[in-house]
Amino acid sequence: MQNMKVTVMNPLQDGRGVWQGDSPGTIRKRYYCFGTHNSKDFCSNVTVYNPGEGCVFHNHPQSEELGYVIAGSGVIMDMEKNIQQHIQKGNLFLVERGEIHRIFNDGDEPLQLLLICTGNTPLPEG
Repeated sequence: MQNMKVTVMNPLQDGRGVWQGDSPGTIRKRYYCFGTHNSKDFCSNVTVYNPGEGCVFHNHPQSEELGYVIAGSGVIMDMEKNIQQHIQKGNLFLVERGEIHRIFNDGDEPLQLLLICTGNTPLPEG
């Protein structure tokens, strides 16, 4: 009988935690999970945005981005800063390849997201 290769991790304990963002409104902590070091097809992380914080506007030219809201709430904005979607705990969302977007915590508790990109495309650093 052959052993099946399965990796299990607790992102907040086992993931490499990195603070990102360089100005107020863009500070967040990202816990890298799966990527080029341990996956052929996916890049994933858990990102925590405190109230009033979010990522910079960005896109994924070679990948779709799938997100699951673990805790909290927030919004997804387009390049003109229009709110396109409200997200909350339990929601699953998909940002299509190439769409310029920003995720922002407009709630009063930390927004925790599981983010997964296809094609093992690195997630934005800014």
